[in-house]
Amino acid sequence: MTSSVRRRIPIPGTSNLRDVGGYPTVDDRVVASGRLFRSEALVMPGGSGSYAIYDESARAEYQRLGLRTVIDLRAGQETSRAPTAWAQVCGARLVLLPVAEGGEGADTNYIRMLISGELDGFGIEDMARFYTDLLLRRAEQFGAAYRVLAEDRDLPALVHCAAGKDRTGVFTALVLSSLGVPDELVIEDYALTELLRPNRIDAYADRFTAVGRDPEIARVLFESPAAAMASTLRYLQEQYGGARGYLAEMARVPAEVVDAVCSNLLLAP
Repeated sequence: MTSSVRRRIPIPGTSNLRDVGGYPTVDDRVVASGRLFRSEALVMPGGSGSYAIYDESARAEYQRLGLRTVIDLRAGQETSRAPTAWAQVCGARLVLLPVAEGGEGADTNYIRMLISGELDGFGIEDMARFYTDLLLRRAEQFGAAYRVLAEDRDLPALVHCAAGKDRTGVFTALVLSSLGVPDELVIEDYALTELLRPNRIDAYADRFTAVGRDPEIARVLFESPAAAMASTLRYLQEQYGGARGYLAEMARVPAEVVDAVCSNLLLAP
């Protein structure tokens, strides 16, 4: 896993910007680099420090990504309070596909329930349930995001949520798995966020201590445990026969769209 940290694109102001390309597939192809990126939200200076902050001195580095489309998976209140700067900075088309359920973030349901005492804690099994619920509740948004990748004129694309961990992580897992990337590499890609954004609970600890709650009860919520994604992939396999089955049955993505995404994102053997 440590060597995978090199997948990060070290543009100043960001910590979780990565190229999704480079992974091999089970049929000896490779996911193309420079076609799909994943990241945390980027906001202009003066915005919340829980997001990446745009660094004007690195403007050329942002633009070198060549983005044509930015997919923002955050909820409406998140985007209105802290508009994404990715599209503005890169001159890209912005696609808003709001998914209300997020993990990391001061306004998520899980944070509120943990602080209020409605939840006693949040563990790996809770994270896995969170992801399967996300797949059930937000199939329409995931399907719409997937369709973007079927249009060559819309690539390169970048997908992000708040931390680039949960909503972005589940969507990226769907994409990689549908391309034929082995589960162990899909899991590795997901878990890398924990190395790039370690100890994120520390940024929210005062909210817990202020009401007499131990921040450690929420630590897993701010991490990306491999076991949670492994459980999610098992769920996809058991319920739908894999990511492609989920895309067809739940997200209403036809086979020809999946074929187009494969054509756009995979290199020939």
